[in-house]
Amino acid sequence: MATKTFLEELGESLEQWPAEGPVTRAEVSVWAWWFLVMVNVLEEQGLFYRGASIRYQGWSTLLVVKVARGNTPLIAFITERNTTDCMRVFKRLLDENRAEWREDKFG
Repeated sequence: MATKTFLEELGESLEQWPAEGPVTRAEVSVWAWWFLVMVNVLEEQGLFYRGASIRYQGWSTLLVVKVARGNTPLIAFITERNTTDCMRVFKRLLDENRAEWREDKFG
């Protein structure tokens, strides 16, 4: 019998969570991806994760993701209503290979 991975177990557990509420299954899923999987996804794309920063600007949130490709520091900017939505959009962009990386002039 094959052993389930943590993410497989988490996915099954999340099916029991409400779709709506103070913390939804979609929110838990994106946070788990961010903390447990994102670094590996970036590495598969030839990127080394250097960190992220979050700025709250009135109604919007700015997520800046920092990576390196070889010796070149790169950044991506994501703006949404809150941190979790920024993370969700970033995940989708990575999944669709549409993340826009710019050279980090301060990196």
